[in-house]
Amino acid sequence: MTDHADDATDEGAGTGPVGESLVDEPPTATAEQPQPESHLLKESLRTFPWLRAAGVAAGTLVVEYLLVALLFLVGPSSVDLPELSDRLVQYGFVLYNAHHVPTLVTATDAEVYGSAARNLLYGAQGASVPPIVYFLIPVGSLLVVGALFERYRGAARTDSLLEEAALVGTGLSFGYVVTGFAGSFVFVRTIVFEGGGQGQAAPAVPWLLLLLFFFPLVFATVGAAAQYAYADRASGA
Repeated sequence: MTDHADDATDEGAGTGPVGESLVDEPPTATAEQPQPESHLLKESLRTFPWLRAAGVAAGTLVVEYLLVALLFLVGPSSVDLPELSDRLVQYGFVLYNAHHVPTLVTATDAEVYGSAARNLLYGAQGASVPPIVYFLIPVGSLLVVGALFERYRGAARTDSLLEEAALVGTGLSFGYVVTGFAGSFVFVRTIVFEGGGQGQAAPAVPWLLLLLFFFPLVFATVGAAAQYAYADRASGA
């Protein structure tokens, strides 16, 4: 009896660990840490509304053109051209001249005497509207547009005044110069010379590409910086 009991005890003791080893234990799970995404461009560049800035810049040039036209249609200025289409083109020339972009006169079968690139606003004497008024139209418009664009950026703006102002100025510059370049194909006028022969007058493209990029880059940036500083001061007050 004792031997059988001991055998049973030995068998029970031997089967215990075996039975436990046959039970599957759930695998230990390790949480994978999400890897940060790598981007070539800075977040502020990726999230900036470039298309909206381009649209605002195009609209700014349209408003500036309308302001110039109003000075001629309603104000004291006048253009001595019989055709309405020629007068509308001349308003565009004045707007480009207000950005210091000269009007380039080219001729195919005649010789152009004097300077082929001219700015009607330079040295204008006896004008009913002082040339400074036209020069102030793009400057004032871009200052206002830069400030308004920055104001409605809201919480999307960056934490750096310089970075934010540079983004606004650069974003408006691209749309501004593209719109101005497209306008150079529209504002073209045929000129008939006294001795016969024809030519064309149009904005000088190299000056256009340079100046219509830097105008908003300077003045819209200043407007955005002023609005940024004002908003910071108002929030801290």
